[in-house]
Amino acid sequence: MSDYLYFFLTLLLTETEMYVAAHLFSCRFDGRSNFALRVVLSCAGGVALTALAALICFYIPRAADLWSAGLFVPQTFAAVLSAWFCYGARFRDIALAGSASVAVAHASEQAARTISLSVWSSDGGAYGALIRAGLFAVILAAVVVVFRRIWRGEESDVGKFSVFLFPVTLGVAVALDFAGLIIVDFGVIYATVISVCGIFYGAFMLFAISAFLVSRNSEEELAVIRSLWNEDRKHYEMQKESMEMINIKCHDLRHQIRRLRESGASGSERAMEEIENSVYVYDSMFRTGSEVLDVILCDYSLRCRKSDVQLTCMADGEKIAFMDDLDVYSLFGNMLENALEYEQTIAEKENRFISLTVRAVIGGVSVHAENRFEGDEKTDIGKTSKTDKRNHGFGIKSMKKIVEKYGGRTDIIIADDMFQVDIFIPERAGAGGKE
Repeated sequence: MSDYLYFFLTLLLTETEMYVAAHLFSCRFDGRSNFALRVVLSCAGGVALTALAALICFYIPRAADLWSAGLFVPQTFAAVLSAWFCYGARFRDIALAGSASVAVAHASEQAARTISLSVWSSDGGAYGALIRAGLFAVILAAVVVVFRRIWRGEESDVGKFSVFLFPVTLGVAVALDFAGLIIVDFGVIYATVISVCGIFYGAFMLFAISAFLVSRNSEEELAVIRSLWNEDRKHYEMQKESMEMINIKCHDLRHQIRRLRESGASGSERAMEEIENSVYVYDSMFRTGSEVLDVILCDYSLRCRKSDVQLTCMADGEKIAFMDDLDVYSLFGNMLENALEYEQTIAEKENRFISLTVRAVIGGVSVHAENRFEGDEKTDIGKTSKTDKRNHGFGIKSMKKIVEKYGGRTDIIIADDMFQVDIFIPERAGAGGKE
């Protein structure tokens, strides 16, 4: 019975490691319905599998040697299936989490084996198991801390690559364990070398998987931003045409009012002036020196009036003449859109305001925008408040990419109840602008 208990506890350690890692790397996804029950059932299934494996090892000693060499494939698949059963994600995403779990578990196992071989010239028994558990906890915690931004992100399209990576990662880990089992007969030094190779393999796979996630996330963000830029181009063309039509109509209406006044048509002179002033405001609301910026400011001025938001602007549009029209539209459009969306959430209408300044400074052009902010100053800047996290939250990223295109920098801070955006674009950017 003591032998069976030893097999069971040894295998349970492996199963626990795989379950903890697989669930920790998968917890960025939403849990399925009856999540707690699913976790209990999957854990019960893992324990049952471990008990069966220990029974096989107890009656077939050679099976114990094979399992100790790393033939934990059934347990690994059980952990991955458990995560898939509990979290609402595609299997390819869970498979990638499974690959990372194998890498962490293999690295901790080989690190513990290296220490045990150096101290006891064997697996170390119970002490080796404690060392392994401690190393696993340390390595997993370090991975979560270092790569927390990568693994806590929204679900991304990792493609079919992850499905093929999982069996490869598992297969190489098993092969290294088999090599360690075979080569140990030639001496402890050789077995230690194999264990060290296993540590480096686990670390390499973790960095490779994380780099792959970063690459996929960057590709997705760039694709979304490009799509937004295309939408911005369409919106700009539509708004430009609309403003041109409004200006023409306003021009015609002013002439008609002037002719009516000159002809001595009956009516209140004061009423005539009010109508003329109302018409005039659409025609000459902004004259910054940049046609694109004028279109944007006219549009958002009307939207701000409708939402009781005070918009003030002091902009020298000629200073950004070197920028592409679409870049100007996307940059200032996103800036004002983000500000207006937030100001609309402020209860006291008298506190709603947006300020924009564009001016020349030594060495380049400065853009400063600010709006009232009544939230926590520790708010994650750039994180969208909309429920659709996947398709929103790219406004600030789009702005930064546009500024970087011209060699500039973007600083965003929250201070003194203000959300402030400061952009600096150097003079040399003019050489790369539109002709």
